[in-house]
Amino acid sequence: MKTFKLLVILLHFTGLISAQNADDVVIAKRIRINSAVLGEERTIYVSTPFDYTYSTDSLPVLYVLDGCPEIINYASGLVTDLSGSNLCPEMIIVAIENTIRIRDMSPTKPKYNGQGVEIKYYGDEKLGGADKFLRFIETELFPYIEKNYRALPYRIFSGHSAGGMCVTHAFLSHTNMFNAYIAISPSLDWDSGLFNRTAEEKIGSMNLKYKQYYFSIGGNETPSVIGDAHTFSQTLKINAPEELRWKFDYIENEDHGSQATIALYNGLRFIYDGWNYDYDKMVAGGLSMINSFYQNLSERFGYEILPDGGTLNSIGWGVKRAGRYQAAIEILEENVRRHPKFPEAYSYLAEVYSSAGNYELAVKSIEKAIELATSQNDDSLERYKIILERTTKASKK
Repeated sequence: MKTFKLLVILLHFTGLISAQNADDVVIAKRIRINSAVLGEERTIYVSTPFDYTYSTDSLPVLYVLDGCPEIINYASGLVTDLSGSNLCPEMIIVAIENTIRIRDMSPTKPKYNGQGVEIKYYGDEKLGGADKFLRFIETELFPYIEKNYRALPYRIFSGHSAGGMCVTHAFLSHTNMFNAYIAISPSLDWDSGLFNRTAEEKIGSMNLKYKQYYFSIGGNETPSVIGDAHTFSQTLKINAPEELRWKFDYIENEDHGSQATIALYNGLRFIYDGWNYDYDKMVAGGLSMINSFYQNLSERFGYEILPDGGTLNSIGWGVKRAGRYQAAIEILEENVRRHPKFPEAYSYLAEVYSSAGNYELAVKSIEKAIELATSQNDDSLERYKIILERTTKASKK
């Protein structure tokens, strides 16, 4: 947890969860859910992209264990940075706060310790509740998020240490709940190597099409922990079906805590490897190249993936700069069809219409941008008005 706090400070995050006035930066909402499955109230933190309110796009959902303000701040900042560089999509992020952590994270109540000696319990140890916790996520949390947010059918599950153990248990025993798994330094020694035994017995016959599993270990962790991770990696290498995308990440010079922030970054980069496109190829190929690229992504991830408004603007503008006005118009007209509430899409289209000499359509397009920007209190409103004035003058020459 200290590692998360340090990185948050380095990233200059405010840590604000609730707004005090209209100028505050709100990172997430704190929401309480009464769980009938668990018989208790659970708290979650939900973060959405800054432009979520004015967008119509549906987004993947990243579920993060050990939820708290520090965790949601870091995860939100990381996804914002990566998606801003087109290295992953924008996401809805849901961080689940703990009540009794080890109860919810552990899949069993071990009978023997690592040396084969029977464990003496005293009746009040709360262990082995992971299946019940996952049932809460599947039957109560998923429906809540998917009712109240524009969630795509693509879910990522991330957890550290005991949380990584829960993620690995979900991967092996509740595989269809999530599409991708990030297990950061998971407790693979639990119950005398339960996960390795489970993987040896069943993973070869599992349907893992479209599934991705990433797990990490720090190079400065204890030799036994490192050994367990290498053993599990070898088991996956021998037994996992070819359709599973997986990666074991040995992070040198980091310990159990310090590698956690690095691993979440690496895990998302692994899952979304190939998400970014070759800009020059897109400009050269136009709309057909754009459609082909996103069709391939859709086939890989198992759901329809379409380019966002900023992507289509960027490529369309590159085509316009190459002097291919009609091809640029084709891309940017497609953008306003797909993103009808995105004022910048209309602004870019207006500029290209104007460059092509079609001032009537240019004026209509920039007026639409002004209309949307006014209703959304968009900071670009004044710029759109300048474009309208310039376009109107050009049309009268």
